[in-house]
Order: sequence, then C-alpha cells, then structure tokens
Amino acid sequence: MQYIDSHCHLHDSRINQNLGPIIVRAKRAGVRYTASCSTMEENFELTAQISQQYPSILPFFGIHPWFVDTISSDWKQTLETYLTTIPSGIGETGIDFTDKSANQDLQLGVFKYHLSLAKELELPINIHVRKAWDTFIHVLKKFGKFRTPGMIHSYSGSADMIPIFEKAGFYISFSGSVTNPGAKKVVSALKKVSQDRFVLETDTPDIYPYIEQSDSQGFQLNRLNEPANIPAIAQIASSRIGLDCEAFCENVYQNSKTLFLSIFEKREKE
Repeated sequence: MQYIDSHCHLHDSRINQNLGPIIVRAKRAGVRYTASCSTMEENFELTAQISQQYPSILPFFGIHPWFVDTISSDWKQTLETYLTTIPSGIGETGIDFTDKSANQDLQLGVFKYHLSLAKELELPINIHVRKAWDTFIHVLKKFGKFRTPGMIHSYSGSADMIPIFEKAGFYISFSGSVTNPGAKKVVSALKKVSQDRFVLETDTPDIYPYIEQSDSQGFQLNRLNEPANIPAIAQIASSRIGLDCEAFCENVYQNSKTLFLSIFEKREKE
C-alpha cells in the first residue's frame, strides 16, 4: 500500500539533523510523499532546501497562528515569492484562540491573506483551527468555495461541521489523535467525512500515535513522531470506523493525490 503524509514539520530542530534515516524509513513504510509545512519566515528557506534535497517532500509556506507576532514588514512579498518560485502549497496557517491573550485580529488578518493567496494562485492550503470554529466558518462563507482544494489538519471539530467544510472545497485530515482510545469525538468526525474527502497525517514530530511503548496509563513516552507511522495510524483509523484497511488506505492515497495535484503538475512542468 502507498501513503501520503498530508502534514508534518521536517524543518523542526528536534528531527532536522536526522532527516536522512527518517526519509528512508518513510520510503520503506510505503510513504511516497510528505507535505512539510513551515511555520514562520525564519524556516521558509530550510523548508525549501529540504524539498530540493528530497523529491518526496512537498513544501508548504505559511505563517502559523502561534507565530503571527514574528512577521516582518515585507512578509507578504516574501511568502508570495516562495509560493510562486517553488512548486508548493500554503501553510501552516489558520486561527487558534486557545490562548485568550492571543492577538485574534492579527491572526485573522494574516490568515485571510493566506486564503486570498490560495484562491489567487490556485494552491492547496494547509489550515490549523483550534477553539475558533465559529470564526473560521464565518470567514469561509465570505470567501466562498475554493476551486483548488485545501485541508483542515489534525481535525478536532465536531462531526456536524464536516458538511460545511466539504461544501467549501476542503479535505479533512486526521492525525495520530484518532488512535487515542478515548478520542470518541475525533472518530465520530471521521465517520462523517465523505470517503473521497479524508486524508491522514502524522504532524511530525508531534502527536505520536498510540501504537507502542506506552506507560501504564496508555500515554506515549515522549517519543518523536515521523512519517513512517502513517500505516499504523491508517490501520487503527480504519478499524475504528469499521472499514477494510486496504480499501481505506487506497481512498486516503487517492484523496491525497487529488488534494496536492496542483503541486505535482507544477513539478512536472519544471
């Protein structure tokens, strides 16, 4: 079976020095491509270099909502330059109101600019949403349907909102959190997603799945995640919603190829 990890962070300093072995293990596990998302201007160039060194890496450039206070005066031009010169997607971007002291207006302004670029450049966008679902839905209604599909990563919202996001042109991505035995809300959401709209991710190096080396309470022992864990996530996810694993994985793979089609097409033209 073949896989695509739809969201991770290979620039992260916790794993960046060991990328060679990580890429080898991913390939052996059947992971053909990995979408690696930057989080701020500071790691745009490293993300670009990683994608040039390893053809299996699909680069994404964007400002994570946690780091909107790091943007430079010319961040928009910098972002657009990377997006227009390298076959890539947009992200990680989004809104996160978990921290009540966060500058919500700045987050929204930065996020809306990313959405505008996604529409203008017809690129897939990798979106982070936490504790801001009503605001996100309001923003999406103003933007209308996206011609080039995007995705909501590591979905944590309710099942009831899934049809709204699918109608807007988005795929729904599930991470290792779906393997948590207590993740009833996540499993309920996965069951609601259309079979041509769900994808999987690791969010490497975070959200290590519940697969091995757990303590007595069932929690993972501070392990760093990596793309090679996608097959294990897929196996558990498919069993939790009662689908044949092979058919489920094929759906995920084909969905991911469609989601990132514009990146593949641009690469072919180079």
